[in-house]
Amino acid sequence: MAKNKGLRILAVGSLLNRFALAVKAGQQFGGKRDLYNIFGYKLKLEYQDFLARYVRQDIAKRIVQAPPAATWIGKPKITGAGAAFDAAWKKLVTKHSLWAKLEKADRLAGIGQFGILLVGYDDGGALNQPVSPVGNATEVLYLQTYTEGSVNILKFISDPQDPRFALPEIYEIDAADPDTASIKTGSTTVRTKSKTFEVHHSRVLHIAEDTLEDGVLGTPRLSCVYNLLDDLLKIAGGSAETYWLAGNRGMQADIDKEMELTPEDEKALSDEIEEYQHELRRFIRTRGVTLKPMGSDVADPSGVFSVTISLISAATGMPRRILLGAEAGQLASAQDRANWADRISERQIDFAEPEILRPFIQMNVNAKALPEPNEGYEVEWPSAFRMSPLEEAQMMAQQARAAINLSKQGQAGDPITTLEEARAILLLPRKPEAGDTLLTGPTEPEPEEEEDEEDEEARQKREDDEDNGNVTPISEAQNQ
Repeated sequence: MAKNKGLRILAVGSLLNRFALAVKAGQQFGGKRDLYNIFGYKLKLEYQDFLARYVRQDIAKRIVQAPPAATWIGKPKITGAGAAFDAAWKKLVTKHSLWAKLEKADRLAGIGQFGILLVGYDDGGALNQPVSPVGNATEVLYLQTYTEGSVNILKFISDPQDPRFALPEIYEIDAADPDTASIKTGSTTVRTKSKTFEVHHSRVLHIAEDTLEDGVLGTPRLSCVYNLLDDLLKIAGGSAETYWLAGNRGMQADIDKEMELTPEDEKALSDEIEEYQHELRRFIRTRGVTLKPMGSDVADPSGVFSVTISLISAATGMPRRILLGAEAGQLASAQDRANWADRISERQIDFAEPEILRPFIQMNVNAKALPEPNEGYEVEWPSAFRMSPLEEAQMMAQQARAAINLSKQGQAGDPITTLEEARAILLLPRKPEAGDTLLTGPTEPEPEEEEDEEDEEARQKREDDEDNGNVTPISEAQNQ
């Protein structure tokens, strides 16, 4: 118990170290100048801060959603795992909409420092106990996702000989009590009472991205751009407020110095100007009074906005046009999409596969919800670069021309590529699959050429003329 308490203290110490670093951020001249205080930046960020940004701020939601959405939109394919595994895996994916659940778990984990995917099994055991398969197979009943805000890690594994040393052993989940939860009339969901329950780690897939030392707590996707999101609110909100104030410029009433106004006249003029200001009337009666609009200029926020968006783009690794969802120029847009595809491919290979997909497969194999796959099975991810219909048509035309040129190799002599190499150039499998029908040339024998009736008549007439002596035979004409 003392060892586990020590591990919890280490986890708290990790959080305190991060807070200590945050205190140092933005300080200059030995702490005499605090830029965070000057700029109005929040020093200590908590989960609720990131959640509020995700729910309320447009760009913040895009930053959190875009990487998981692009990662899981191309559904990976498990190869070489065996027929039994393939059948069970296909059933699991279809029954529980697995790719949508993994994308959601990935997205929610990025709001805070981690997220979990709770897997429900029909093993008959309590949630706070290890999965104990009954018989030869266990059924997956449900997949539920939870964010950091709904999860507390109660206990860590303290045995240094355990492969999961210093990793969570028991989680506490705070969820809506299904017996008391209700929905208020309207669009607001009300959780009248929550219910906490403990869960063993064998039933949980722990997801944390960009971890530091412990491998348990990751880095929220908004943490590195939180200050820039503050700046963006100032730019967008401030420029909108400035435009509103400048649009309603105000009015100056210049009274002629020789004009004398009685108190009744002053009150009447004041009332008419106020009614005009509040659009209760569209005219003002004046005598000896000149009304002048008060001028003001509206600052153009595009320059500052562009700089801020560029910094957010650099910090998140999202190209500017992907971040904003705008395209300005085909060449630049294609380059941005290519850079974003490279970023997503790296994320699929370095994070999604080793940290989410393979651990999910293994935990279900351990629970006997999936058969043991063959050793060395592979995960094949489709290309992250998604072409437009026009680009696909252009590529198909180029492939068709390349196929024609490769098929003509034998006509000019010895071919320079093998059939497998030619298929690889055309982005085809190196060998045709069983049952495939290959396109070939005409297989029917060419029909024999029929003798031209007109040529036969001409030959017969010539022979008759030679017999009658009317023409010189062809052989004698050649001798002459």
